[in-house]
Amino acid sequence: MASNMQSIKRRIKSVESTKKITKAMQLVATSKLRKTRNQLEELKPYYSKVQETVAEILASNQGMIDNPYLKANPKGKNVYIVITSSLGLCGGYNANVLKTVDQTIQEGDLIYMIGSKGAGHLNHHQIEYNHDYLNLNSTLDFREVVRLVGELTKMYRNQEISKIKIIYTEFVNNLTFTPRVIDLLPVDVKEFDNIEVTQKFTIFEPSPSEVLNHLIPMYLQSIIYGYLVESVTSENASRRTSMENATDNAQDLIEDLLLKYNQARQTAITNEISEIVAGANAQ
Repeated sequence: MASNMQSIKRRIKSVESTKKITKAMQLVATSKLRKTRNQLEELKPYYSKVQETVAEILASNQGMIDNPYLKANPKGKNVYIVITSSLGLCGGYNANVLKTVDQTIQEGDLIYMIGSKGAGHLNHHQIEYNHDYLNLNSTLDFREVVRLVGELTKMYRNQEISKIKIIYTEFVNNLTFTPRVIDLLPVDVKEFDNIEVTQKFTIFEPSPSEVLNHLIPMYLQSIIYGYLVESVTSENASRRTSMENATDNAQDLIEDLLLKYNQARQTAITNEISEIVAGANAQ
């Protein structure tokens, strides 16, 4: 009985140590979640203004601009930018993204992987990918996004690739996040039809088409960076929820073990009293 009680005490101590770790990770994830949610809010004005300007140019020319970013390339491979995490313990975040990857990407497609968890998945399946931006989910360096967009738009203008898409995780709320596949290039003009333009009749110099040539990369930079921050926000929210559940489960287990320990202790005391009484009666 004594050995059983010692075993329960060791388990309680072990679970309490685990609970401290999960609680600390929950607090860290909560802090990071708050930070990335603020970043998302700060990005909206810039993104909205770029989007509005693109919409104004398209509206002023009635969609007749002969621009390479608006035309599909009949030849070339599809490019996918995939955003995963580099850390684990974030619930089904990575599993859901990689399930979408497996269902979407075809043999021969070019993959730009962000996050070491996604890289590990592709390595396991012996799928080649570009790893130049693997740590972008950790650094959130906008300059690297600018470099990525410059690299991809150059390939697109040279008709080396057909389409550019991104697989990211949409942040709905602290408990809901959904993998999405979004087309980036060619730009879908119809997406801008419902955007309200506040400044009409703007004069674009040297020409609307030339301005659009510079504006589309800026537009791509803003939305890719936004999707990146949104994915990291989803990751932090998923990790916070997972660690909160783990902490609660640890507490439940501790309470269960304490109950078993007290029952074992009560049984041991009862047996000891019984032995004392039996010994006294025997005398």
